[in-house]
Amino acid sequence: MDKYHRILVAVDGSEPAKLAFEKGLELALKLDGVLAIASIVDLRAFSPNVSYDGSLEEKAELELKGNVNEYAEKARAAGVKQVETFVAKGNPKVLLSTDIPAEFQADLIICGATGMNRVEKLVLGSVSSYIMAHAICDTLIAR
Repeated sequence: MDKYHRILVAVDGSEPAKLAFEKGLELALKLDGVLAIASIVDLRAFSPNVSYDGSLEEKAELELKGNVNEYAEKARAAGVKQVETFVAKGNPKVLLSTDIPAEFQADLIICGATGMNRVEKLVLGSVSSYIMAHAICDTLIAR
C-alpha cells in the first residue's frame, strides 16, 4: 500500500464520492502523498437535440469547480501538503480512467461505488465499473 504516492479521487457530489474523498484523504495523509480531486461535466447529460447556448454547461462547470475546491481546502486543512484539482468536460468514464490519471501520473484512482440512480446506471452505465475495468493504474471503489 505504501507505493501509492499520487492519489486521484473522483467526486460528483454524491454520498459515495464523499466516502471516496475521505478514503483518499486518509491515504494521502498516511503515505504523505499528493492528492488530486477530479470532477467531470458529463456532456452525455446534455442532449444534442436540444438547442442551448452553453450556459447550462458553464453553470455545471462552475458548480463542480466550487465542489472540487471545497474538497481541496478540506484536504489542505487536514494536512495534505500537495493538492491538485481537475474539472473537465466530456465522458467521465474515459476522462477518469485514462486521460486525467495519465496527466496526473496517478498511482491509484479512488471513486465511489456509484453516484447514479438505477435508471441512469442502466442507460449510461456505471462510471465506477468502467474505471475499474479500464484504469491505467490501481483502483479503489469506496462504499
